Amino acid sequence: MSPTARLGAFLLAALVILGVFIVKIEEIPIGAKGDRTRVQAAFPSVAGLDAKSPVRIAGVRVGLVEKIELDGARALVTLVLDAGIGLRQGATAEVTSLGMLGDKYVELYPGPLDAPALQPGTVLVGVSPVAFDQVLKTANDMGGDLREVTASLRKSLGGDEGQRRIDEILENIRQLTADTREMVRANRENVDATVANFRSFSDTLKTELPRLAEKLNEMADRIDGVVAENRGNLNDSLANIKDLSGRLRVSADNLNDITGKINRGEGSIGKLINDETTVDNLNNTLKSVESGVASLKNTIGRAERWKLDMNVRSEALPSIEENGSRSTFGLDLHTTDKRFFRLELVNSPVGRRRTTTEVVTTIFPDGRSETTSRTTVRSTDASSVNAQVGYHLPHDLSVRAGLFESTGGVGVDKALLGRKLRLSLEAYDFNRDTQPPHLRLEGRYYLTRNLFAYTGWDDPTWSKGSSVLFGGGVSWGDEDLKYLLGTAGSFGN
Repeated sequence: MSPTARLGAFLLAALVILGVFIVKIEEIPIGAKGDRTRVQAAFPSVAGLDAKSPVRIAGVRVGLVEKIELDGARALVTLVLDAGIGLRQGATAEVTSLGMLGDKYVELYPGPLDAPALQPGTVLVGVSPVAFDQVLKTANDMGGDLREVTASLRKSLGGDEGQRRIDEILENIRQLTADTREMVRANRENVDATVANFRSFSDTLKTELPRLAEKLNEMADRIDGVVAENRGNLNDSLANIKDLSGRLRVSADNLNDITGKINRGEGSIGKLINDETTVDNLNNTLKSVESGVASLKNTIGRAERWKLDMNVRSEALPSIEENGSRSTFGLDLHTTDKRFFRLELVNSPVGRRRTTTEVVTTIFPDGRSETTSRTTVRSTDASSVNAQVGYHLPHDLSVRAGLFESTGGVGVDKALLGRKLRLSLEAYDFNRDTQPPHLRLEGRYYLTRNLFAYTGWDDPTWSKGSSVLFGGGVSWGDEDLKYLLGTAGSFGN
């Protein structure tokens, strides 16, 4: 081969190698890579990102940055993606880097798998990374704050004065630890006694709950019996109402006939009404009647706003050996939002006790006298009455006064937990002979809108009559009573 041919072959090979390098460096699409797609993304800032920077999805390179241009106050970046890369609605782009000091590139998030394909011409929302200068500024600010904290600590704890303060803190901690240890040691017996009391209370509750449930079942059976006994009366009342409505319909027809004759001026009454003087007098009379009707309507309206609550409850008093239970049936009448009246029939386990002392002086014939005294303890009937008037105060607080088990007394109630829990304190029977007034502490919790359970302490100031109490009951409001009456009427039909 001649020198000229060898030189031409060498230059041709050099041009081929140069072309390959140009295609590789410029990433010119050839063959399968020619079918690329373009998409644009808008970023607040693309500092450090250049044309030809890679585009990656999940760290895999899928394209490059074709160009970067300014669009108002944001950067508009055109991305060239390899064939087969599909983006879906909700796709976003983020400028990030390989490591802390690596080159910048664009990370694509293609969107949810179940989302539809991205429409052509959609501009992706881009996220810019935090600039390194901002990181340095934040670190500088944190360093300044840290210097201020260390300077404050040095000022407070440095020197002899700071050492003295540290010693005082350590001594206080040591003294607190010693006092805590001593307090635990001193109260260990009390804690053990309290645990034993709770254990005893749990055993009592296990024994008494079946008895209480049996009494509630008996009470429910009695209520069912009362409803069944009065079913015939309810049917008779409904029949009377139907007969009365029929008579009223006939009366209304007769009244319409009479008023028609009056309007036509027939008869003496019609002529009097058509007279202007009589009409004026009648109008004045009707105005007076209207005033009276308005007053009556106001009175009836207040009565319609009254609310009635009925409750039945039963409780056990384990510490009272004879008839250790109490049952109550009562009504609460709410005449206003702030005032209510309570009437209850109470079956008390011990009734009311009264002690009387009788002094007898005997004079003998010889003039000698002898005086003797006799003390008698009497118990009245166990049934008693609660008749009280109460007022609702702010903050879910109520006060009551009147008869408590047929004796004078006062009470206060406090509602908690959205009125599901009610705490009560009652004091009554202030003129007992040898004992202080009768006190009653009670906590009632509503398990449902109608069913409640309660516990407490009855007569804690008198050792012979003191006892814990626990029980349950059922309450009915206006709507519940209407439903019960409607159900009883349907049974009658």
